[in-house]
Amino acid sequence: MHMTASALAPGLVDDVSAVDGVAWAEGLRYTTGTVESDKNSLLTYVLGYDTTTGRGGPRSLAAGRAPTSGEAVLDVVAADELGVGVGDPVTLLGRSFAISGLSTNGTYIANTTAFVTTTDFAAIRGPTYAYILVGTRDGTSPAALRQRIASALPDTTVMTRADFARQEANVVRSMAADVMAIMSTIGFLIALALIGLTLFTATIAKQREFGILKAIGAGRAQLATVVLTQAAWTVAIALGLAIVLAIGIGATLEALTANLAVDIEPSSVARTAVGAAFVAGVAALLPLHRVAKVDPATAFRMP
Repeated sequence: MHMTASALAPGLVDDVSAVDGVAWAEGLRYTTGTVESDKNSLLTYVLGYDTTTGRGGPRSLAAGRAPTSGEAVLDVVAADELGVGVGDPVTLLGRSFAISGLSTNGTYIANTTAFVTTTDFAAIRGPTYAYILVGTRDGTSPAALRQRIASALPDTTVMTRADFARQEANVVRSMAADVMAIMSTIGFLIALALIGLTLFTATIAKQREFGILKAIGAGRAQLATVVLTQAAWTVAIALGLAIVLAIGIGATLEALTANLAVDIEPSSVARTAVGAAFVAGVAALLPLHRVAKVDPATAFRMP
């Protein structure tokens, strides 16, 4: 529903209910606005729903109950940022509402969510619905039902839950995710370049030590083993420190910003480890021909 505007006549709910395969149809009222307290204000999605069915309302409540007339449900994180709790007043859609309950998982980086009764919403913003939620009967696929509703109501846009989620993801991706991916990729490449440069320089700097190894009979294969072992230990220790540092920074960010969650995915760690190991191996082996030509006598010269 991000950055969209939609208005549907109330009578469309009955039209949708009459389509073969529809188990139920529920009108959902929706708009964007702000929720305010004496201490703070937040951008919010405001949803008006039928509290008798619960469809379109909060999935779960951390405290309190569903709203009645003059009441609203806020997300628990938003309530904390606003400094309010159950029973406290907030200003929503230009009117004062008492908080009847606190929902979960409804606050994001940019905004939060608030729920009021469909009657209160209609009294403030009019009788139209923004969306109609539809349930399928047993044996009816969402794709088939979507086609039936679209045929019966050609002037409306009908989407399955998967299609709707995919569209929303595309909107978010086009706004921020692509830019973040580019920044992450640039940072990743810079990190790999630093790894390569560091190990290349470290290998070159140890020519005297390699001269000693050659003096005591080490061959090219043994020198390569030493170089690669050094690179492997360097990458392993650095990766371990990086993971610990990332976990620490993530925990700090989550503590400072309640609506931000940091997830360190195993796939990201594995991708970083493989990339670092490859670059480290190449960077360490590139100067090997130079190391192999080191005169063993250099190990015994006075600096």
